[in-house]
Amino acid sequence: MSFRHPKNEVLSRARTPEDKAKVREAFIAAGRKLFAEEEDHSRISLRRIAAEAGYAPGAIYQYFAHQQDLFVQIRAHDMHAATQDLRHLIARTRDPARRVEKLFIGAAEYWLGHMDEFLMIFPAASTQPAPVPAGTQPFGQSSVVMESLDLYYETVEGLWATLSSPPMPARLAADMLIAAVHGTIVFPCMTRTMEWSDTRLMVTKLVTTIVRQWTSHKD
Repeated sequence: MSFRHPKNEVLSRARTPEDKAKVREAFIAAGRKLFAEEEDHSRISLRRIAAEAGYAPGAIYQYFAHQQDLFVQIRAHDMHAATQDLRHLIARTRDPARRVEKLFIGAAEYWLGHMDEFLMIFPAASTQPAPVPAGTQPFGQSSVVMESLDLYYETVEGLWATLSSPPMPARLAADMLIAAVHGTIVFPCMTRTMEWSDTRLMVTKLVTTIVRQWTSHKD
């Protein structure tokens, strides 16, 4: 059963930007937990999320308009956190080929350590497109997703600039690696009754083999 921690009594009356950020983080963490545990998301109300976080029900409406708003904000929060982590990971790596390897292998390492977040951002495929509330932008076209994609595209383009005869357009190469790495993460996760090789090893071999083949076109 959730209960109100004394700390949350103070934060529920948050006034400073720092305290408000802590409250928002608490709601995001509670919402992520419930969305991961509950298959039927329609049963997860903002009031239930507030209670899970240890706050009075009305407090959450100061931060999120409705359940879908919170769901989108959780995904945006987690995508941005991953992008920042990966940007930091490769920041001091100068060799273009090594940057590509480090970025894509690092992405797999990150998501394997944050599977609840991964499955929120990249849910199981459906035959029906996810509903998009009127007047809102699909998550896949949001600025936070574009920020993530730009990191991948720019990193591959950096390698492409060193190749005398690139084997394909840089955008195609980046899309191929993004899909391959994310597919290597998700497919074993969705077929748990089968035995798979170690996911980290599969991703490492996949990325290094592809990059090695690409750099064979270098002068």
